[in-house]
Amino acid sequence: MSDANAPVQRKWTLLGAPDVSAGQDARTVRLLRLGVGAVGAALPIALILGNLVLGDKIIVPSSMSGSYYTSTRNLFVGALCALGGFLIGYRHTERQNRCTTIAGLCALIVAFSPTAPALPKKEPSWINYLHHGAAGILIFILGLFCLVVFADYAEPGKERPGSPGRRLRAWLANAWEIVKNGGWKRIYLISGFLVFAAGGLALYTGVWPAIWSTGWPSLYAFEAVAVFAFGITWIIAARRRWRTDDAPASSVPVDRGVKAEWSGRQRRPESLSRRG
Repeated sequence: MSDANAPVQRKWTLLGAPDVSAGQDARTVRLLRLGVGAVGAALPIALILGNLVLGDKIIVPSSMSGSYYTSTRNLFVGALCALGGFLIGYRHTERQNRCTTIAGLCALIVAFSPTAPALPKKEPSWINYLHHGAAGILIFILGLFCLVVFADYAEPGKERPGSPGRRLRAWLANAWEIVKNGGWKRIYLISGFLVFAAGGLALYTGVWPAIWSTGWPSLYAFEAVAVFAFGITWIIAARRRWRTDDAPASSVPVDRGVKAEWSGRQRRPESLSRRG
């Protein structure tokens, strides 16, 4: 076997390589993106409207997780299960796959380990801790995913710097250029910061309630902003033209070993026909 056809040995990275496609067809990726986006964008509003239509005495719970103890309990659990399934089934690049798989598992944990109910009702404390831990990781990865996708699109096909410090400087330089020049890539960048900012405020109001955050469902509002921003990002990503605009799957070079194997399969029928 020639060196040109030899599989490339890639160094293992925590987030995975941005230039290795998972081979999922474009239509499936678009549908999964649309499904994730629809659940994320609609859920915060649907929970409120559901409680209103069903005549629940609590229209806006203290948090989105508090919907478990309202009339929209089944809607909340079902939406999280659907979200988890969509995220786990999503396959695009190695880097994105790792983010979505962990996020999908966390969504399922949040769905089946409810938050602590209002007194005098009680649940085992470990379930409450598991719920909040998974919810925090889920929100974090929702924001990280937007920034990871942004990083994949920022310099498609170019080799990333080796050290973490140089990678961070390159990422910041790319972010600044895109913020100045405009364009659709800003959507991922803005959404990522929105998710992190809203998630941070939700954590702050949940752990250290302040005067400005009490008296209204501030925790629900911040969680809703984070989930809605992520959902809108996925809907927009689903609408992008796959062949021309989706850089990680089209303009980023495919792993040479996979490409060589595919080329060999394509040539094989031609050689057989010549023999005949």
